[in-house]
Amino acid sequence: MHTLNNFPEYASIPLITQRFNISRSGIYRMLSQGDIQAVKVGRSTRIVTRSVEAYFARLPRLGEVA
Repeated sequence: MHTLNNFPEYASIPLITQRFNISRSGIYRMLSQGDIQAVKVGRSTRIVTRSVEAYFARLPRLGEVA
């Protein structure tokens, strides 16, 4: 599994979209479905980066038998 060395524990949505190549609407969809976690800091939303990493770890791998 890829590690997030030198990546903040809580990251802005633009930073997550850039790092993981996920669209902004994809991030909000994942949040609404409970796939990833976020916290509010004032008016800002910060994504819990471990939850994104965990989301990718749960996805099936191509070529694997389920």
